[in-house]
Amino acid sequence: MSNLQNLPGAVDYIPRVVAALRAMDGIAKAAAVRDAIATSMTENGESFDQTELTSGAIKYQNDIAWARMHLVNAAMLEPAKTAGRGVWKLTTDGWKMSLDLQSAVNIYNQSTGKGNSQSADLQEAPSDDYLQQSIPGTDSWEYQLKKLLRELEPEGFERLCAAIMTANGLHATKVTGHSGDKGIDGEGLLAFDGLGLLSTRVAWQCKRYKDGTVGSEAVRNFRGSLDHATAHGIIFTTSTFTADAVQEATQLSKQPIKLVDLGELISMLYRLKLGVNTSADNAIDLPFFEQYLHPVVTNPTKSLLP
Repeated sequence: MSNLQNLPGAVDYIPRVVAALRAMDGIAKAAAVRDAIATSMTENGESFDQTELTSGAIKYQNDIAWARMHLVNAAMLEPAKTAGRGVWKLTTDGWKMSLDLQSAVNIYNQSTGKGNSQSADLQEAPSDDYLQQSIPGTDSWEYQLKKLLRELEPEGFERLCAAIMTANGLHATKVTGHSGDKGIDGEGLLAFDGLGLLSTRVAWQCKRYKDGTVGSEAVRNFRGSLDHATAHGIIFTTSTFTADAVQEATQLSKQPIKLVDLGELISMLYRLKLGVNTSADNAIDLPFFEQYLHPVVTNPTKSLLP
């Protein structure tokens, strides 16, 4: 225990991940686990590192992702092929494990000998399904998709988010960006019934960043742009959210805002099979994304024909 200061920050998050999952009946989406940990630490007055790494990830979120991998290696969490991509689920042993620091150290030590080990504290964490990645030395489809999404023009990203919402069951979906929307880039109606007779309005904002993070001010401003008729608000980004943004979005006394960062965005595309098919040789369907790489002419000039 004398060299704890030399261990990566992920060790501290190993028991926090397990505690968060236990509070959610043992299974939750990755984003929900991260949000629960950040909220709990904030409420307890604990500090955490919000430094942005060169990969674009936030340090404490990267630590949580590594903690998840160590727990999977130690058979405390189910692997993605069992739990489902983007879903974290406790095993029977995970329910039983102690949440003290020594247990976390033991899990880390047990994990380090099982492939894709963490060699440095600032090393980017692998994706949930890293064991399914392709040939070593090549870029994974996930890495390639991250690069592609960050290269989209803002308008293309807005249209892609609208496609996600439509595939998720919304109707009357439209992109409203750059039209006096006061921060709303898209909106649609989500039906409560199979016939679409009863619906609720959903609005979202799209922040296509190559660098930087989305902070709490952006969440407050977006919430302020929503009218009383909008039941749900969402912010999509090709970046990540600060812990302050997560706390602001989930305050019980205010209208909740769903935050979708780059990792969850990729998970959504995967689950909806929008431009992603990991069973194919080329997992990314480039022709699908081609339509979002170029601007759409919405106000064509008059005909040049005589």
